Amino acid sequence: MMSKGATRTKVRYYEKHVLPNGVRLMLVPMEGVNSVATAVMVGVGSRYETPEINGISHFLEHMVFKGTKKYPTTDDVNTIEKIGGLQNAYTDIDITNYHNKVLSTDWQQALDINRELALAPLLLQKHVDKERDVILEEMKRYEDEPAAKVGETFHSMLYPSTSLGMRIIGEEKSLRAVASTELKQYHDRWYSPERMVVILAGSIRGSVLGIKEKTEDWFGRLEQRKDGFEQVKESQNKPQLTVVTKPDASQAHLILGLRTFNRGSDDRFAWNVFNLIMGVSFTSRLFKEVREKRGLCYHVRSSSDNWADVGYWSIYAGVATAKVEEATRAILHEVAKAADRGVTEEEIRIAKKRLKTMIAFKSEDPEFMTEYYGRQEMYHQPILTLEDYIRKIEKVTKEDINRLTKKYLVQKTLNMALVWNKPREEKLAALLTL
Repeated sequence: MMSKGATRTKVRYYEKHVLPNGVRLMLVPMEGVNSVATAVMVGVGSRYETPEINGISHFLEHMVFKGTKKYPTTDDVNTIEKIGGLQNAYTDIDITNYHNKVLSTDWQQALDINRELALAPLLLQKHVDKERDVILEEMKRYEDEPAAKVGETFHSMLYPSTSLGMRIIGEEKSLRAVASTELKQYHDRWYSPERMVVILAGSIRGSVLGIKEKTEDWFGRLEQRKDGFEQVKESQNKPQLTVVTKPDASQAHLILGLRTFNRGSDDRFAWNVFNLIMGVSFTSRLFKEVREKRGLCYHVRSSSDNWADVGYWSIYAGVATAKVEEATRAILHEVAKAADRGVTEEEIRIAKKRLKTMIAFKSEDPEFMTEYYGRQEMYHQPILTLEDYIRKIEKVTKEDINRLTKKYLVQKTLNMALVWNKPREEKLAALLTL
């Protein structure tokens, strides 16, 4: 039973329970599956760091797999794979997630492993130096991948001198300064109950009572420690260009983007439809114009990134070095056309159908469901079921989208990042007009 003082919210498609110390438990029963996904999400990431310890959130996520109190070796931690499950973790800007997927009969072992990873890592110094070298090699890999490098460059140029703009993986200098002591202090400070969401999705109907009891037992004794992060204030008033020169790059990788809204904005529903129209897959405007009609690239896509305070919309393309100017003009022409003329009813109809189909496919996977519901709860958003979300999408009108394109597709917040084998060319900056 949940202890006295825990609060409960029941909704048709999920259950939410809040322990007295602030840990939130989300349960998402799914019919027709034989698996369970479990996750322990922690509301901390690179934007909670300082330059001196940049990369420590990601470093910590690596280190927990070296051993915990109950599972003291890497071989012990890898128990999930030994029973046929999938196990992993990731660090992002404002979340760290320990997650796995197992047969429904193994949910307790799966949740136990994730609990240990999040709450009881050993963080032994003898493992720190070895894992530091692993992460430095991971960093080199990113440096050798221009598509990843241009993404980091674009993000950093939008939020310079802020924690939001720092690299998730960190910098070599800050990583070399981290030792076991710093990792333990960081863990003690940020891995607190009010920052944790425990979530299980899949075949759990017959295990709900046991899940509640284990969550109370394993997470209910944690003590609260509240803290926050630096808010970003935006003031861009003219286009910006940042160029990274990689002499060995055989292709140019570019991102063009504009500032938009925070993750809680109601604009996100209409923008999701617009983003699909503009730059997701074969039927998008950018694919048809930049790749199919002009033959300027193999890959072109658009995406939206949003946080508690700010957000942006961006377009990525990998093009021949000699065609950067032509590709930039072509992409910006499509953006300007969207701002000026908006979208069509037919495009909206197709995009809505595509979104509903994509959600239907994803909703068959318990891991997707932990992400969908867990992130909403982590960010203290009103929980939308998938049906709620689809209803929001169905209500989007042509007028809604056209209003937003005029609001956000404006020249003064236009930005471009470019990774190629040449130095900066000022003529590229002159192209940044709408």
